[in-house]
Amino acid sequence: MKRMTTFFFLFILLAIAAAGCSSKLDDQSWKLDKKHTPLPDFVLNSSEKVQETYIMASTYPEVVAQVPCYCGCVADGHKSNLDCFVKSVGENNAVQEWDSHGIS
Repeated sequence: MKRMTTFFFLFILLAIAAAGCSSKLDDQSWKLDKKHTPLPDFVLNSSEKVQETYIMASTYPEVVAQVPCYCGCVADGHKSNLDCFVKSVGENNAVQEWDSHGIS
C-alpha cells in the first residue's frame, strides 16, 4: 500500500511539474529524449502510464530526486524516488541504465 501511495504521490508531483510546461497535460506527448538509453523491455511491456512515468523521471530528474521514497528501497541503496527509475546517469544527465524498481 505504501508503494502505491508513494507512486501516486510521485505521479501527481510530476504531473504538476509537467503542467507548468504546457497548457494541457493531456496534450503532452511524452517522448524519450534521444540522449537517454532506450527504455528496456520491462518498461515497454508495462502500461502506458508506467512508460510515461519513466520518461517523466528522465525529463525532470531534479524534481524526482527531491521526492523521498518510503517503500523500503533505501536498503537497496536508493536515496530518492529517482533511484527507483534510473540506475545510472552519464554526461548531460543522460540515463545510461534504467532501474526496474519503478514498475513494482
